[in-house]
Amino acid sequence: MKFFKVFLLIVLVTFMPKLSFAGKVFFFEGQIDLSNNEFHIVLDLDEKSSVTAKVTRISETNYRFSLDIDHLKTPFFDLLSKIESSIDLVKNENGTGNPFDITTLQGNIWSQYSLVNYKPINELSGRFEIKDKRLYVMALSVGNLTCEGYLGLIAPYNLDVAFNLLGVDMSDFLNFWGSGKKYESSGNIFGEIKASGSLDHLELKGSLESRDGFVQKLDYNTIVLNIEGVYPFMEIAHSTVSKSDGVSFSLDGPFDLSDKKNFKKQIKALTLSPLVSDSGSELEWIIKRLNPENSGTTEFKYHFKKGNALGIGPSSGDEIDMLGIERSRKF
Repeated sequence: MKFFKVFLLIVLVTFMPKLSFAGKVFFFEGQIDLSNNEFHIVLDLDEKSSVTAKVTRISETNYRFSLDIDHLKTPFFDLLSKIESSIDLVKNENGTGNPFDITTLQGNIWSQYSLVNYKPINELSGRFEIKDKRLYVMALSVGNLTCEGYLGLIAPYNLDVAFNLLGVDMSDFLNFWGSGKKYESSGNIFGEIKASGSLDHLELKGSLESRDGFVQKLDYNTIVLNIEGVYPFMEIAHSTVSKSDGVSFSLDGPFDLSDKKNFKKQIKALTLSPLVSDSGSELEWIIKRLNPENSGTTEFKYHFKKGNALGIGPSSGDEIDMLGIERSRKF
């Protein structure tokens, strides 16, 4: 999950034209070795940080690219990694013979020896393709996170990318959105986050679930989170939390992903309400939802049936409200 931060950071810095850096001077040096078909450049960020890029021509249609990142300091973490890629040039079969008449770039990418804040992390691996002015990502994985989709390489940089979370650690997930703040937590997250639109109008939609964990003082059996909107202004709706003590409630409200300083305050400001459904004639709410080990889920539903619910004619005076209790098991 931590490498997910690096991936997003590289994409945003590389492709967002409105980003600019002032008052910071970087020194670099490069070298072209024609005898070995190599080119490399070293960017010195400070006394202890540098990035070295090297491109080697293996054959007329195959190149090797490597990126050595030596303690790159970002607002979130210190990164050390070696990222490598093998790239094949696929020529246009109907071309004119021009050596630059290329229609597709195909490649593999992987990382080694990666450290975030001096601690080992899961490595990056995947395949990609560049054609029709788009970067297509196939089977890109970082630990328990996979990614597929495309990103446009020219303005307005349209994209359609899906991130699949296959048991991402809760603490890593919260630390990412909370700007590196530490939250006492446990549990794994499964689900999908889709990003579409363009970089200056990024539409996000997430459907996530976590079971049997805790966040700070909240012990839960299940959290189901549905969130969508145009970054950074999101809306949480149709989401539920089932606490370990049996109380279940729905979760709704706005959320600003850019306001990382008030991350905890925004969570507290969300609307919490008991799980209630109203059919017009009957109210139903879930008071307890238990999850005994290896025995499925048990729910206690309370029903309140309204007298003269159909509203036909005057009340006879004999109709009464009724309260019922339903216990169900799901396996």
